Amino acid sequence: MTIRRNTQFAGVVGVVLMLLVPQAGWAGDNAVAIVEDTSGAIEGVEPLDLLQEGREITLRPDSGLIISYLDSCQRENIRGGKVVIGKAQSDVTDGNVARRRISCDPAALALTPEQANQSATLVFRKPPTEEGVKFIAETRQPLVIAPDLKDITIEDVEREGAKRTVKFVNGIADLTADHAVLRQGGLYRLSGGGRTLVFRVGKEATDAPLPLLMRVIRF
Repeated sequence: MTIRRNTQFAGVVGVVLMLLVPQAGWAGDNAVAIVEDTSGAIEGVEPLDLLQEGREITLRPDSGLIISYLDSCQRENIRGGKVVIGKAQSDVTDGNVARRRISCDPAALALTPEQANQSATLVFRKPPTEEGVKFIAETRQPLVIAPDLKDITIEDVEREGAKRTVKFVNGIADLTADHAVLRQGGLYRLSGGGRTLVFRVGKEATDAPLPLLMRVIRF
């Protein structure tokens, strides 16, 4: 007897299972926070992982992590204990947590999917003065969050042929991971998923280490 596999049905089942089974380090469109850094051994958690509300993380006494919340601009340094991801901050039991609010724009980071299809925003951005430019970046090492995309194109508008494609890893694209930092004063265009965004890097933008929320573009 020949058994024919219904590939369409199997594909649907696969999608359903992906939605039902928690994915370590992956929160897709429901992300409320992002892991900035880790220390010690933490199972299933790595830097730049997106986290959704309700996610539980167990830390040993000698392990810790830094979490940044996209909506509340809260930055947490947690050491040991049980961590439950909330909407605006974590619930930490039997551990220590130090919180610091980053000066960012929570309303800009909490874009709806419809708004995200029309524009993007950067924390710590300056008001643009040029037509078509969405913001002026204060960092030369931006990160792009777009869970629905596989890759994104970045183009240096003012330099002919300066165009390349960057892959997303778990919804995050590091625009400078394998290339030099963006140039100060440069004009850049991001393209992907049928949407575009033009931004300029500030003339005094830094490539020094910054809190993650100061580098994020939600596209």
